[in-house]
Amino acid sequence: MNLFETSIPQERLHKLFQMILRPRYLPERMVLEEWAEGFVDRDGKFVNEFQTTFESSMWELYLNAYLRNLGATLNFSHHAPDFVVDGPTKFCVEATIAAPAQGGEPAIGYDARSIPEDFSAFNAKAAIRIANSISSKLKKYRTSYSKMPHVQDRPFVIAIAAFDRPFAHFAVNRSIMAALYGVHYDEQAAIAMGPGATEIPQIPVAGAIKSNGADVPLGFFLDNSNSEISAVIYSCLATWGKIRALADNPEAQTVYRTFHPPNEGLIPVMRTAMKSEYREHLLDGLQVFHNPFATRPLDVATLGHERLAQFVMKDDGLHILAPDDFLLLRMLHTVTSRDT
Repeated sequence: MNLFETSIPQERLHKLFQMILRPRYLPERMVLEEWAEGFVDRDGKFVNEFQTTFESSMWELYLNAYLRNLGATLNFSHHAPDFVVDGPTKFCVEATIAAPAQGGEPAIGYDARSIPEDFSAFNAKAAIRIANSISSKLKKYRTSYSKMPHVQDRPFVIAIAAFDRPFAHFAVNRSIMAALYGVHYDEQAAIAMGPGATEIPQIPVAGAIKSNGADVPLGFFLDNSNSEISAVIYSCLATWGKIRALADNPEAQTVYRTFHPPNEGLIPVMRTAMKSEYREHLLDGLQVFHNPFATRPLDVATLGHERLAQFVMKDDGLHILAPDDFLLLRMLHTVTSRDT
């Protein structure tokens, strides 16, 4: 599978794909080729989609790398779902992304004018996009995948990445928490409290209203109505920034600014490093949310790794298993010269 050989007209190629073809991005291309190791293009359309739409295909390649990192045995002999894992634990994964609403701004090509002014509204709108994607894949499972012999009796996992708007990564996990556990974090209220704030006000939510007036249910993991979903894998950082962070390109004039959980209070720990000194793991920033009502639950060890975060709801509340320096947010600032 040659990801970068193309016969598609230039105007149809995704902007990020066009950029990554430039000579200086050879290290980034090598990262993607590594992610693609062992991946099978089962319908012969993957490379075309990768070159023209990019984000959803990149997310599949990232998941392939993640599962291989866990030592999973992947079975690509079936046309669906996206990943059939035959061992050490048998389960299935269906990949999707939260995409922009119709007419909405894409997740690339933005500038500082797109920085959200109201983070509470920003997170609420992002939760709608995530909920729509989860609902779509759950419907597909119920109408199709659940009838497939290789899927029956296996845990079913939905893997979703956030590409629904400019600065989608700023939501961290606020939007996915609303979609799965029905908790809206009122960040604007916390900002109004000033630097002395010790917690973000939490508001229970059962749904949200789209711009067209349609109601979108939230709180997928609050009862057994969505018990077919064993867990949700989520990332807002498996992006072009992740590729650049992992690329062996120490000469890049890039400054990495990262944010990590605070020891106390609400202000995250911020770290700054040049590319030559910056280190990031493949799974930094990845999050796994377990459904407490799952018909076929997954043990935390199945999808777990020391660098990612897992969320498990128990009788006494939500338990978070994560490294102390978990990657919440990453921002890159690069100085480049014009080249071909």
